[in-house]
Amino acid sequence: MIVLVLAASGAADERKRMEKVKQLVRFWSKRIGEKLTELSKKMTREDQVEDSFRILEDKLIKEDDKDLVNDIADDIKKMMKKKEEAVFNIAEYMEFISYHRDLTPIFENSSYYFFDADNITDTEPTDKRLEELHATILNNECHWKCEQPCNSTLKRNAFSDCSVRLKLFAPRDNEQSKECNCAHLPEKDRPPDTYRHLPLRYDPRYDEHVNLDLSVAKLAINVYEREHTVLEGIRWSEALDLVFKENLNNDPTLTWQYFASPKGFMRHYPAMKWSEEQYKQTYDFRLRTWYTEAFTSPKDLILLLDRSGSMIGTRRAVSDQIVNQILDTLNDNDFVNVYTFTNTTEPLINCFNDTLVQANEENLRLLREAIPVYEEEYVADLSLGINKAFDILENFRKTRSSANCNQAIMLITEGIDYYYDKDIFKRRNWDKDYPVRIFTYQIGQDEGDAVEMEWIACNNMGWWGNMSVMGDIREKMIHYLNVMSRPINLGLDKKRSHIWSYLHVDLADRRLSNWLWKKFEGIRQRNIYLDHIKRIVYRQNQMLTAEDHMLLKETHPYKAYEDKMDYKYMTTVSLPVFGRNINETELLGVAGVDVPLKLFKSLIPYERLGVNGYAFIVTNNGYILMHPDHKSEFQTILKPTFNRVDILEVEILNDDREPRLFGDSVVKFRDKLVNQRSNEPVILKVKYTLNDNKRLMLGCRHYYFAPIGPFTLGVVLPDKYGFDIVNKTLIDRPDPIDSAASLNSRFWKVHPDWIYCKKCVGDSPEDRVRDGFSKNENTSLLTSLLYDMEATKWFDDYGDADADEEKFIVAYQVHKVFLATYSGLTRWRDFEDISSVREDVEDSFEKRNDRAIDEDWYRRAVELNFEDESKFIYSVPFETSGYENNTMITSTKAIFVEKGDLKSPVAVVGLQFNHREMYEWYNDITTTCNESRCKITCKQKDLNCYIMDNNAYIVLSDEPEFIGRYMGDIRPDIMADLIQDRIYIPTKMYDYQAICQKVPPKKEPETVRIQKRKQKEAMKKKKKKTKRSTSSARSSAARGIIQLANNLLCIKDWLIGLLVVLKNAVTGEEVQEVYNSTRDEYLAFNKLMIEKTVPTPCDQSRWLFNLNKTARFPFSNYTKDGTKFQCSWPYAIDKIPNTNLLFLATNDGDGACRGRSHPIYSTEPKEIIYNTTLPCYIATMNNYTRRMYMNCYERNKKEDDINKYDHWKCGHYWK
Repeated sequence: MIVLVLAASGAADERKRMEKVKQLVRFWSKRIGEKLTELSKKMTREDQVEDSFRILEDKLIKEDDKDLVNDIADDIKKMMKKKEEAVFNIAEYMEFISYHRDLTPIFENSSYYFFDADNITDTEPTDKRLEELHATILNNECHWKCEQPCNSTLKRNAFSDCSVRLKLFAPRDNEQSKECNCAHLPEKDRPPDTYRHLPLRYDPRYDEHVNLDLSVAKLAINVYEREHTVLEGIRWSEALDLVFKENLNNDPTLTWQYFASPKGFMRHYPAMKWSEEQYKQTYDFRLRTWYTEAFTSPKDLILLLDRSGSMIGTRRAVSDQIVNQILDTLNDNDFVNVYTFTNTTEPLINCFNDTLVQANEENLRLLREAIPVYEEEYVADLSLGINKAFDILENFRKTRSSANCNQAIMLITEGIDYYYDKDIFKRRNWDKDYPVRIFTYQIGQDEGDAVEMEWIACNNMGWWGNMSVMGDIREKMIHYLNVMSRPINLGLDKKRSHIWSYLHVDLADRRLSNWLWKKFEGIRQRNIYLDHIKRIVYRQNQMLTAEDHMLLKETHPYKAYEDKMDYKYMTTVSLPVFGRNINETELLGVAGVDVPLKLFKSLIPYERLGVNGYAFIVTNNGYILMHPDHKSEFQTILKPTFNRVDILEVEILNDDREPRLFGDSVVKFRDKLVNQRSNEPVILKVKYTLNDNKRLMLGCRHYYFAPIGPFTLGVVLPDKYGFDIVNKTLIDRPDPIDSAASLNSRFWKVHPDWIYCKKCVGDSPEDRVRDGFSKNENTSLLTSLLYDMEATKWFDDYGDADADEEKFIVAYQVHKVFLATYSGLTRWRDFEDISSVREDVEDSFEKRNDRAIDEDWYRRAVELNFEDESKFIYSVPFETSGYENNTMITSTKAIFVEKGDLKSPVAVVGLQFNHREMYEWYNDITTTCNESRCKITCKQKDLNCYIMDNNAYIVLSDEPEFIGRYMGDIRPDIMADLIQDRIYIPTKMYDYQAICQKVPPKKEPETVRIQKRKQKEAMKKKKKKTKRSTSSARSSAARGIIQLANNLLCIKDWLIGLLVVLKNAVTGEEVQEVYNSTRDEYLAFNKLMIEKTVPTPCDQSRWLFNLNKTARFPFSNYTKDGTKFQCSWPYAIDKIPNTNLLFLATNDGDGACRGRSHPIYSTEPKEIIYNTTLPCYIATMNNYTRRMYMNCYERNKKEDDINKYDHWKCGHYWK
């Protein structure tokens, strides 16, 4: 009875205490809200900002959504049409000059020389060299003109018209007249040294040093530049410079133009010196998607890889390399699978059984990673492999669910089983009119095998190659593309379609990510090692005097990779170039023009889309070409599959579905985009993130789309405020004198990516705006910007802060105030001369935040203020430290103009003030109360106080190290209570573009594989023996491996000993002492070795939180648990008025509260583990619609006799 009375009494006391804390939390919240509001309203001058834009109320209109998307689509289509015309001119002229080319052979020792992009040693633009080069160019052009008289014609070619051709020779801007006397042409002087000196000048259009007067030749790395067919091609393609320059003259926005030949050379305009960077030196244009897509039609390939017991050593290495090289020629519109065959036929990837998978980079990457790890065994049965390949290809011909065009089998083997079923080709291919080509790659020198494999290839519309040397693989393998180009070249009567590639990076190999990651890990390893050495040096008081000591070197091999690379994202438009001579069965090559992504972006009127509105472009496969939520880079390096991001992976529905189980509404939306069948708008409820995936936003979006060639343009507008805009055509242009004064002020920036006028020039966006003003350019965006500058010119008065403002600046250590507007203007003023806060000039707020409506704080403020314009939005840097004196709190608020049912955001105002100062007056407030004496304060040990934002991040705490951290990391029990009590709403967010660092599959040493194979054979022979003997065999194999490891350790010790002897010979030290020291250092460093990883695409999930809009405050959870009354009130919470902040008071978590169970909600990303690998899951579960837009050239009847009567056309000349 006494226990019950005491328990009841304790519970009553606890309840009184809880009520008291609840009252104090309300009192403290109110006081803090008053101070924050007073500070923010005073320093941002929000009332004055509202007055400045009030005149725009009469200029509000409803955006015509269909006109918006059609206007953007029309502008992009016009740009794309110009690029298609340019590449068409290149292709047509190449066909013309090839048809009329000089057939005089050129040999290796000839006097013909050319500008080789890799062999240019001098780029200085001296007057003398410029004059010489100009004379050479004029002389060459006269030769070309005279070699193409008006009687030179070619049917169905634009340049057969002599007037069109003569236009190429007419003087262009800044060129002298060209007087050519065809009867007395000067000789072409080609001294080799002059072709190493190419004057170059920097051109911002290319962001490179270039020469616009001519092109250069770039050769594939394994192509000999003096080989006669290469020299002949380079010679007759020289005249292409005329078309390159004419194209640029007609369209100054053109970037790189080129013609690529299967012979291994590319003519590249404008001329440039090729980078000496190792991965750029390996660039082979014949493996680029723009080349392979134009050179061949879409294709289904099955690679049959011999993995019999004899495929070891060099044979294994060559076969693996062949597979890798073939995979490198594929693109998103192709389908592929790799099977290995012995006495069975197995897929290289188990989940890819009986199927073809799209040859996107994710699937290709998975295939490449599996190539080194399969095991060789048994004897190869070719018939099984061929039958399997025919089965799969036939099935996909029926279902039409793959490339739906060309099909081929690529057979890679050492030799042929002479007892294989030859009739299989008649039954499954010849009688069906050759639907499948067969290419055979022989690894070995057996002549009998060569005859048989040549027979297979030549009788099945394919090609045979003998590949025994690594250096031959690329040139022999790539010939299969030439063969598959024949139907295109022979189908000249069909209208060719322009090919637009998927997203790629200029000059970057598709395996660039792995290359850069190795460099990135090398930098980490070097830093760890240097830190280790430094500690040794300082510990032993050594003096570093050697100039070549690693600690004294300023440069090192990894230095070039320490900074982020400037990736140039682009697509390329290309066309096949026909061989028009009667004996030419294959294409001459591919003409191409690069189109940078920034050119597409320059045509997007972002100011019309407004805040949280955007445009995107997807390819015919549903992959992103351009999207603001496309995250293509990871830790400064390019993601391995950056160009295989599906639109479904960025437009994420706000639903409770499990990962990758996309809802019907968004799948149907994707289908409309890809198939371009409907332009009816779609409305989706979606979730997205800001601040590097740390804040969650929920919204309703309207999607509009229109076809732009093979791509589809999408325009997205937010539901609440996306349709109400300021009509800029109604804005009066400010007085020029006033605008000039505003433009001459210092503290302003404009959005760096927006085009305020197309003809403006300048080193910075602000300089270009000034130039546009001086030229009286009259674009609506420039007028809007000038209006905003004039309307907010009072912002410059902050430099003369009044006494009242100065009082706030000093009291709160206000560092900066800023303002951003819908026209892309950002203004700021800092108060370093008044406050004591200092900022890094190179990393200042205005340098990091010059994108106005695209900044996360702008987007967040508009979203949160739309329904509550009274509050300011506060935030701190994530996971910062309150101990640092320069930690800033940022306050922002959106400004709207409104009339009737129209309401549009026009600006966001903000300030930054010192976090430590806020903590000081927070302490003052939380140690006072509405009584004479405070018995409860946040300083008490059993009470913890926090200020949190609307996403559950701590803005202020008594523990400085908690600042910017998620509440669930500090008090997961309290966070669980807040979620259970519906204060915060949890949402699981998925990141389908994540990268995980994984250890790659290990390739076993060949000796181990051989040992395993012998072990299997031994086990097979001894099936009837006892388990004991089997165990003994295994133990014997294990002992062999252990002995091998011991031998390797002995070698290591021998190498250390050798180093010791060498060191002793130089220094004269005692051998044993030096040996022990060296060995100890070796072992110490060995522990510092990082584990090598590979950046691997993966899916991740995390919990993110939003404040419940319907939650009622103040709130405190209370339970009547008489036995655990210490935990009867875990917390009390209230909303801080006019802010996005909450004041939270909790128990200290000790005592009975410490061990209570609770669910864990973590904001840290966690990899999602599926029941198979991610590429397998995507290939089987997320295999959605795609659309083939290019022509299909599957087969031409003219091919029938090519291989039958001329085996040189199917590989015979390689024997």
